Amino acid sequence: MKRQVALDTETTGKSDDGTPGDHRIIEIGCVEIIDRKITGRYLQLYLNPERPIDEEATKVHGMTWDDLKDKPTFKDVYLQFIDFIRGSELLIHNAKFDTSFMDKEFALLGLHETTKDIATVTDTVSVAMTLHPGHQVNLDNLCNIFGVSNKHRVQHGALLDAQLLAEVYLAMTGGQTDFKLTIDHSTGHISEWKRPNGCKLKVMSVERARHAQHVDTIFNLAQKTKIASNEDGGAVAGSNWGPQFNMPFLEKGKEEGKKEYQNRLKEQKESLIGSLLSDQEQEALAKIQKEDAFAYQHWVNRVQGKA
Repeated sequence: MKRQVALDTETTGKSDDGTPGDHRIIEIGCVEIIDRKITGRYLQLYLNPERPIDEEATKVHGMTWDDLKDKPTFKDVYLQFIDFIRGSELLIHNAKFDTSFMDKEFALLGLHETTKDIATVTDTVSVAMTLHPGHQVNLDNLCNIFGVSNKHRVQHGALLDAQLLAEVYLAMTGGQTDFKLTIDHSTGHISEWKRPNGCKLKVMSVERARHAQHVDTIFNLAQKTKIASNEDGGAVAGSNWGPQFNMPFLEKGKEEGKKEYQNRLKEQKESLIGSLLSDQEQEALAKIQKEDAFAYQHWVNRVQGKA
C-alpha cells in the first residue's frame, strides 16, 4: 500500500525573505491518496495563530484573527495532525514554504522531529517542472492544463487547494487508476501508514457554511469528471468523495449553445445540491457565493483602476 497525502497550509503571512519569521499557520488541509486513489478521507484544521494576520494574507485566503480566535492552537491538535501524516509521502506544492512553517510549529512545541522525520516530502512544483517543462507550474495553470475545474477558487483555502493538488498530481503523473505503485524504486522506500495503538482521531465539527461550500466545491469538480458508464451506455460523472456525488454526465450537444449547456449543468447541480444540503445550508452557501462574487468584482475594479 502506498499512502500519499496532498497537503496545503494557509498562514498569517510571511517575512520579506519568504521564511516564516514571526508568522504562524492558520489552516491545514490534507487529502489522502492510497494506491493512486483519492479515498475521501481528509483532515482540515483551523488554528488560532495567537497573533494578528497580515492584511495582504487576508486578501489571499479571506480569514482574519477574529475568525480564528475561538479555534484551537497548534499545540491542541498537533498529535492529530502528526497521526494523519506520519509515514506517508507528502505532496506539497512549493514544499519549502509549507514545511518551513510546519517545522517552526514543531520547534515551538519543543519537538525533536521535523516534517521530513515524520514523512517523506515530494515537491510537486519540481515534479511538474520535470514532467512538463516549459509550462507555468502554479496550481491554477496546472488545473487548466489537466482539466481540473478551479473556477470556484476565488480565494485560497488549504483543504480546497489540497484537493485540487491531489487531482492535478494524479493527472500529471498518469491518471488515478492507470499507474499503481507500492514501492518507489528510485529509493526502495515503502510508505506504509500505521496509526499508533490506542490513538483515535478526534471527530471534528464543521461549520454549516464551510460544509455547504465543501459540498458545492465537490459538485463543481465532479460534474465534468467521467468516472464510469451506465447500463444504457451513457457516461456517469462523479467523485471518489462518495456515490452521493455521482450523476449522469452531461455533454454539450452539437447544436446546443454554450449558454443553454451551462443552464443544463446549473439545473442538474441545483437539483443535487438540494438533495444534500438543508435550506439553512443552502442559504449559507448563497451568502458565501455572494460575498465571494463581491470580493472578486472589487479586485477586478481595483486592478482596472475603477476602485
